[in-house]
Amino acid sequence: MTLRFASPRIPAFAIPLVCAWGLLLGGGFGSAQETLPQAKPAFKRLPPEGIDVPPQTVAELRELAAKARHQLELVAGKMPDRDAWRPDVEVMIRAVELALDQNLFYKPADPEAAKRTLEIAIRRIEAAGQGVRGTDLLAIGSRGKDAGRTLAGGFTSAIDGSVQPYGLVLPADFADKVAANPEQPWRLDVWLHGRGDTSTEVPFLQERLSRLGQHAPAGTLVLHPFGRHCNAFKFAGETDVYEAIEHVSGHLKIDPARISIRGFSMGGAGTWHLAAHSPDRWFAANPGAGFVDTVRYQNWDVQGMPYDPGHWGERLMRWYDVPPWVENLRNTRVLAYSGEVDKQRQAAEFMIAAATQAGFEVPHVIGAGMGHKIDDDSAAKMDEQLASWSDAVTGAYRDSIRLVTYTLRYPKIDWLSVRGMQRQWDRAAVDAQLVPPSTIRVTSENASRLRFDFSRLGWPLQTGDVRLEIDGQVVAGPSATRDQPYMIELAEKDGQWHQTEPSDAAAKPLRKRPGLQGPIDDALTAPFLFVLPSEACRHDDVERFVQQEIEHARTSWQRIMRGDVRVVLDRELTAEQIASHNLICFGDLTSNRFLASIASQLPVRWDQDSLTIAGQTAESAKHALVMVYPNPRNPDRYVVINSGVTFRESSHSTNSRQIAMLPDWAVVDVTVPADGFFPGRVVRADFFDESWQVTALPPASNP
Repeated sequence: MTLRFASPRIPAFAIPLVCAWGLLLGGGFGSAQETLPQAKPAFKRLPPEGIDVPPQTVAELRELAAKARHQLELVAGKMPDRDAWRPDVEVMIRAVELALDQNLFYKPADPEAAKRTLEIAIRRIEAAGQGVRGTDLLAIGSRGKDAGRTLAGGFTSAIDGSVQPYGLVLPADFADKVAANPEQPWRLDVWLHGRGDTSTEVPFLQERLSRLGQHAPAGTLVLHPFGRHCNAFKFAGETDVYEAIEHVSGHLKIDPARISIRGFSMGGAGTWHLAAHSPDRWFAANPGAGFVDTVRYQNWDVQGMPYDPGHWGERLMRWYDVPPWVENLRNTRVLAYSGEVDKQRQAAEFMIAAATQAGFEVPHVIGAGMGHKIDDDSAAKMDEQLASWSDAVTGAYRDSIRLVTYTLRYPKIDWLSVRGMQRQWDRAAVDAQLVPPSTIRVTSENASRLRFDFSRLGWPLQTGDVRLEIDGQVVAGPSATRDQPYMIELAEKDGQWHQTEPSDAAAKPLRKRPGLQGPIDDALTAPFLFVLPSEACRHDDVERFVQQEIEHARTSWQRIMRGDVRVVLDRELTAEQIASHNLICFGDLTSNRFLASIASQLPVRWDQDSLTIAGQTAESAKHALVMVYPNPRNPDRYVVINSGVTFRESSHSTNSRQIAMLPDWAVVDVTVPADGFFPGRVVRADFFDESWQVTALPPASNP
């Protein structure tokens, strides 16, 4: 069934009244304040509504899409290696199906482009049946003066099982070099595209099959991830970048030490954040324009916030605001670009100033007289610099690492990783050096557990006993042998560091750790499954809220995240699904059978009369719980209650507004309608502590 999007609306001047905080009265949660009915402003629709297409044309495209999918099933069913090539075919069919289901035709020529896309799919199916594989299959449909170099394909997302598109550009001498040396690994530049609200799957694939793009350096493969359309390569879009790299690496021999991240405009924003969060993945980063923060870019520091983010919302901005992470850029090479008169030049200048304050320099190429565009001279300079940096890559371990993180979602750089923090969303910083002959020298702040892992290349220092000097203490590690795998993990307790014992890992105490640190949105960056209730909630207002949030979560994922939603009814949930998915459960603790089965193991009491968390109580007839927590039936995965992605319609105007809007838990007054910022009136919300326990709440503030 196709789900249609309906934007809730509120007046701009009323937005501050529907804020993140409730009034705490008598030890309980405050009820919603009444406001007079107001005219409702429209939020932007994303993707935009398309033009009217003649019904006969739509019918023809549906028939052709059904034919292509049927043919794919027949051929794939006979091929044992179908998982290796099927996504590169199915991506074409799914692109047209989405355009039909969501009315994504924006120009009179678009239906013809959709037909051409399906014809490519059919040609690829026929070729796959004849044994065509790899780049030869990806090249089917390539056209224009660079035909054969411009490729497009797809990969199956681990997050939701959808097939997501990507483009690939081969260098001009690719065939000759492969023929001469098939084992020679290639440098890979990952190019992140700019925003285009109407650049959905069909136009993206057609463009990638016909245009080289902004950069096509000599001797280099260029990967163009789709990145979930317009979300600036955050959340699922971020995961997609890495899955696209992995998929292409299955087709071609990629040098993992020579992968760069580059992009312009929205792609520049994505480049800044991917480089700062995971600098060890890239030999170089080359961001152009874009944005690097939320409040300043929106001019909210001058105009004021359009909503109350609460103390937790301000902390959550540290997820994708890049300046706080600037010190990590020491661990890669960065070359920024800006047009001389481009308003988005502020992003590079903001980051360059932050780097200077941190004690290092970021070079900046400025296009003379350029607005929001890269000139040819600047492009040539940047390509030359990245080629020089690529030639200097050795792939060896860094002997010194400066790691800064605010969340265990980004825990590592090379051989150093933070496995536990004293307080999530506060700054944690670790300096680690390899000191010959066999010493690791470390200073840390806000870290409670550290890992040193040299299994990638083997222990790089001298064979023998290992000495760890950490925060003025000395810890003796196990002996090491050069070129052999070596790993040691340390934990801090009561101010003293010690080597963890095997029993520590076996016990698996409930604690925040990489991949299980929250907040709610993190659960939708890995494989997830919607678990729907088989019964109605106890109270009518809560039941309406739950049904509203199911619909909102599904349509948002389908339209904004360009994905598919795996759905199961609570009574049909299997042990395998519990083992392999984050469970996104909707309902209360009785309407949803799975939630009922774990209710006693959750840090909340929610019964017919009241909802209690963090020592505070709300009336259950008017309030609902939104939460993420380790699944008691599988503590390596999350269970989420009543939420999809937490940013809503107010974020559609700009991807810089697509940020996490709720922390680990929230209590929502469901008698107040969703307002484009929040699902209702959030009367309380907070993070769990590092042991997934409720924390003492700060005083409530009036809305």
